[in-house]
Amino acid sequence: MKTERNLMTIATVMFALNFSILCFYSLICVTTTFRICDTLGAHDFLTLVRQIPRYPWQMPVQSLSLYALLCAVSYFKIFRPIEHFPLRVVICATEIVLCAGIIFSLDFYYSGVALLVLADLVHYIRSNKLRLCFIVILSLMFAFGRYEIVSQFTKSIAFSAYLSYYTPITQGIFTSLESLMVCLNILLFVLYMILLFTGQKAENERIRKLNEQLNQANDQLRDYAINMERMTQMRERNRLAREIHDTLGHTLTGIIMGADAGLALLDVAPEESRKRIQVVAQTARNGLTDVRRSIKALRPDALERYSLAQALEDLVENFRLTTSAQITYCQEAGELNLDSDEEDALYRVVQEGMTNAVRHGKADRVAIRVSRTGDVVTVSVRDNGTGCDKPEEGFGLRHMRERLEMLGGTLSYGNLDNSAQDGYTGFFITVELSVRNRKGDSL
Repeated sequence: MKTERNLMTIATVMFALNFSILCFYSLICVTTTFRICDTLGAHDFLTLVRQIPRYPWQMPVQSLSLYALLCAVSYFKIFRPIEHFPLRVVICATEIVLCAGIIFSLDFYYSGVALLVLADLVHYIRSNKLRLCFIVILSLMFAFGRYEIVSQFTKSIAFSAYLSYYTPITQGIFTSLESLMVCLNILLFVLYMILLFTGQKAENERIRKLNEQLNQANDQLRDYAINMERMTQMRERNRLAREIHDTLGHTLTGIIMGADAGLALLDVAPEESRKRIQVVAQTARNGLTDVRRSIKALRPDALERYSLAQALEDLVENFRLTTSAQITYCQEAGELNLDSDEEDALYRVVQEGMTNAVRHGKADRVAIRVSRTGDVVTVSVRDNGTGCDKPEEGFGLRHMRERLEMLGGTLSYGNLDNSAQDGYTGFFITVELSVRNRKGDSL
């Protein structure tokens, strides 16, 4: 990224400039010290400063060594990214300590290295609170780490005392060079911070726009998925409608014609009439099989018009009137405000349970109970039929199990205990389904 390259360039220039400034102060102090010794002016110098200076080699060795460590830490931090937050904080604290050591080793002549460290840490740290903490610490270090301020608390020699041993012209050159480098360092720091925050603002704006585009794309994709689902359902419904129409049309036509022929032959040729009726019955069975295959994916019409609770009541009542069976229906689940796939599954359970009880179990009494505990809805269907010695899953039970398993539900069935006192000693079907709660669903 162009901004990152520019920041790296400015940082490199700042590191080189601060190295030059450290060399400048060190060379002036070391050279002046040896000059004073060569000219035998030590007595006058000590009289002027009223304290003994450090060994000449200490300032360059200490300041440049610490600066080399600072550069190494900064290099390591940039080119060896560390994700562990506490370790990142330790590295930043190490830079601050090295910065303080450099200022101290220069006898507080120069504190601009704090700006270099500040620029480096602000770029490295993303936490606003930690940034603020580092800004405060390094700003105080830059502002108060000056000889003019700390001279009352230290015994270091003023830099002007070393410059006093040069001619006025040389002093002016050195002072101008010092001011130029210090001002250039401040200027580079300001430029670095402006570029950094401008780049971050532009990056945040770019991310915001990308998020907006992503949200728009998600909305469009969601709308597209909904439309595709509707179109798919419509095509599937049309296909199933055509298939059912063709199947029922063919089957019902054969049944009608066969029934009419059977009625016509009933008095004249009873045996032939019986054969025709058998053919009609077989045709009806085959047609029922085809219809089952075609409509297994369709939603019951009752659920399209009514709520699940009302649809179940109508289903039970219609079945009671059609079969003359005694149906006991107990709804203890409260409001059944479920998703459409869950409603389909529970409706089919009750429907298939009653049908199997009367058709296969020859039952004349059926008990249906719907209850709920938390998010789990339980449907129990029991009858007083003949039961089944070796229950096998036919189309109805298998389809019921597959539908429930897709929703995370369970299906269990089998023969009831013959010693039951309530008279239901036939077959049972029990379903447990963990439902998804709609908004406003009553538990």
